[in-house]
Formats: sequence, C-alpha cells, structure tokens
Amino acid sequence: MDFFAEEKPVAPAHGPSKADKNWCVLLVDDEPEVHKVTSVVMRGFEFQGRGLEFVHAYSAAEATKLFQSRSDIAMALVDVVMESEHAGLDLVHDVRKTMGNHLTRLVLRTGQAGQAPEERVIRDYDIDDYKEKTELSTRKMRTLFYSMLRSYRDICLIQAQRDGLRRVLDAIPKIQTASTLHVFASTVLEQLTSLLGLGSSALYCVVMPTGDGSNGQIETRTMAATGEFINYQIGKPFTDFPEKIAGYLREALTTKNSMHYPDAYVHFMPGHDESVNLMLVSEHGALDDLDAQFLEIFMHNVAVTFQNLGLMEDLQGTARDLVYMLTGAVEARSKESGAHVKRVALMSERLAVLAEVPAHEAEMIKMASPLHDVGKIAIPDSILHKPGKLTPEEWQVMKRHVEFGVQMLQGSHRPIIRKAAEIAGYHHEKWDGSGYPNGLAGNSIPISGRITALVDVFDALMSKRSYKEPWPLDRVAATITEDQGRHFDPHLTELFMKHLDDFVVIYEAHPDIVAA
Repeated sequence: MDFFAEEKPVAPAHGPSKADKNWCVLLVDDEPEVHKVTSVVMRGFEFQGRGLEFVHAYSAAEATKLFQSRSDIAMALVDVVMESEHAGLDLVHDVRKTMGNHLTRLVLRTGQAGQAPEERVIRDYDIDDYKEKTELSTRKMRTLFYSMLRSYRDICLIQAQRDGLRRVLDAIPKIQTASTLHVFASTVLEQLTSLLGLGSSALYCVVMPTGDGSNGQIETRTMAATGEFINYQIGKPFTDFPEKIAGYLREALTTKNSMHYPDAYVHFMPGHDESVNLMLVSEHGALDDLDAQFLEIFMHNVAVTFQNLGLMEDLQGTARDLVYMLTGAVEARSKESGAHVKRVALMSERLAVLAEVPAHEAEMIKMASPLHDVGKIAIPDSILHKPGKLTPEEWQVMKRHVEFGVQMLQGSHRPIIRKAAEIAGYHHEKWDGSGYPNGLAGNSIPISGRITALVDVFDALMSKRSYKEPWPLDRVAATITEDQGRHFDPHLTELFMKHLDDFVVIYEAHPDIVAA
C-alpha cells in the first residue's frame, strides 16, 4: 500500500548533531507497512539540529506501556482502528485524562475515516491534528512533523518556565538568610536567561573595594549562578574563577563598560558605595537593549535585597545584644554574672534541636529564653539578695517575678517577645503539676517552658548563687535524674542526660566573671 505516492523522500544534506538527543516519535499502527514507510519517508529529517528516534507500537495496549515508561515522547501518530474500532480514540483519552500527559503532540491518522468522523473526533478528543493516510504526501508529512515538534518544543518551554516560576514563588517566603537568597536569585536568573533566550550558564556578582580602595584590592561576592557556574555561589574572588571567565570580568571592571565576546557577554552596572555589579552570560547570542534592561533590573533588585538582608541581620544582632544587656542587668542586680542568660540561651537551643523542635522554633527559643527571669527586676532587693532561705511570705513575693515578667512582655506583637512572655510565664511549671503560677502539668506546659525550666535549673545548680556554692557535676546530674517525671519532662530529661557533655561544654565555654 503506497500512502506517499505523490512525492519521493528527499535525502538530507547532513545528519543530526550527535551532541543533541533526537526527537522521540511514537508510531502506533497495527500495519507494519505503515511503520516501515513512515520511517523511510522521514529518514534524514531534522528540526533544530536534532533528528528523529522512532518508537513502534502495533496496538493501543503496546502504546500505553510505552507512554507509561517514557516521558520524552514528543509526538505520536496514532491509528484509530487497531485491536478495536476505537482503540486509537481510547488511547488518546487515556494519555490525556488518565496519564495527565498534555505535552506529547497527538495526531490521529486513519485509513477508515468513516469509523471516526473528523469533526466529532476533533471536538470530543484532545488531539492536535487529524489526518487521513491517503492525504499524507512526503511534503505534507514533513510539514506535519515540523508543526508538531515546534508546538511540542514551545509547550515544553512554557511548562519549564511555569515550573521555574513556581519554584521562585515557593522560595519567596523563605528568603530570610543570604544563603537562601543565593538559591532564590539563582532560580530567578535561570528563568530570566531562559525567557530572554540567553545561554544556560550565567554568573552575577558584586565587586567591592577592600580597605580604602587605594591598594587596588577587591572583594567579590557572588549573588547568583546557573549552569556551569553553579559552584561559584558562595562568594569567590576572581582568582578562583576559570582564567577565561576571570579575564572577561576583569576587563569589564577595568574599562567600566559592558563587553561582548564570541562566547559570552558581560553586563557592567555601577552600584552604590563604589560597588560594581557584573553579569556574565555564556553563549548569549544576540542581546538587544530590552534584554540588557531586564538584566539590569534583575541585578539592581537582587543587590537591594542583599543590602536589606544585611540591615536586617544588623538589627537582629542589635536586638540580641539588647536582650543580653537587659537580662545581664537583671542578673547584675541579683549580684550574679550575666553569663547565665547566655548559657541558658545556648543550652535551650541545643535541647530544642535534640528534641527535634522545628528549626525556626528552636531559634525563637534561643532568642527569647534569656528573658525568662526579667520580672525579677521588680522584686525588692531585700528578697532578691537575701543569702538565706526565704520566709513563706517572701517566697510569695519572689514568685510574683513570673507575673511581672509576663506583664512586661505580653504587650508586644513581635514573635520573639511573645515567645519570651510564654517562657517567662511557664518555666516554673512542673511536669507533675506542682509548679507555679498555674499548676499546669505534662504536655499542657508549652515545650519552650519545659526546655527552659530544665536548662535553667541545671545552670543554677552548677553556678554560685547568693544562697549557695556551685554543686559538682555528679550531684547536679543525680538531682536532675531524680526529678525526671516530677519537675522535668521525662523525654527532655532523657535527651539532656544522654547528651550531658554538650551542655557541660556550653557551661564551661561561658564562665561567670565575678567582680573583685
């Protein structure tokens, strides 16, 4: 049977590039002659330098298995009538609806048009074209392949860009650290170069003079990287880049101009505070003014974001310092060393991590726990500094430091301060319900309070106080073990004792400084 009688195949001028994978085309037909003739007619066909890889199925069932095992089928020519009069239509339905494959271009090719009227099939089935076998000449067949492969290429590109945009949107809420911003910026850069049709490898860095700038030394901070430059995301000097890349960047920096090279483009953009922004794109092709503007907007916004992150880190550092200063003042008023609050912060974080508390929550506990006894600032000196045991009346006053601390902290809407109010209010509760101020028991006590309670007692027993000398480690360990399940959360106590050395290291690394 000659389905292509009008024209003979045209031999290609050259074969496909071996560097690229061929387009996968699935032929689904129960007539072996159709497979043979189609392969002959399309021999030597190329689209964008890539040839064809034909995969053969002689029934809808065979085709289903191929669709399930391969994700790279660009195009499928599907016969309608095979093991049943509507096997091809059922296959199309399964591919689109059951498998959710909307990328592969599906072309129905039938020799019995009456079995599947064209208008009904195009209306009711998600196909991309409908052809009768007798109408497909060599020229029309090749035109069909060009059309379908071009469509497949464009849809895959759109899908890839949608996936990239989703990754960008998923990353936005997580931009809290410079390392996360590297990932975010690199993802955006990857999508930007793809949309502009630029090379797959790009590098964006900020160059800053060191010292007063008179010695000519510079510091390079890599903001984003894709492709072959992905290993240079952590801020590398030019000397660590490949020599050719370093030369390109250095020339743009020296001339203060954007530079075109046979295999790369370097975009130069002056920054603030004598800094310079450099973007290198490899295998860029043509870059028009609009493309350059997009790259400049990208660099500007990433640079501003990094600057804001730096300011945020400074503010967070200042907040931590203020917390330590405030709690240190409370400890000093108690004639105790301010190192206690720093140790409690570090020990609380360590125990939270051991308890598999989420990382963000563990960081919050670390930041907030130093304020656990801030209410002591409202306790009279006569009680706070008393060297001996407190009377029942004095003890009732001392216990009010919890109330005072909560009152001081609970008015804030800042998450860290609210966490501090929680810790201040619950770190004197006990696992068996015998604590204060509310007599809570077990898991009804927030884990931040249970964690701080344990490390606070450990540090207090290990340290000198106005009413006691420091206890030896074995006595402290025995006391904590004895109070497991009574004062302290049993699970937290088990973790604490199992990793006791970690807490001893923290204690010894931050010793009390006793005034002369």
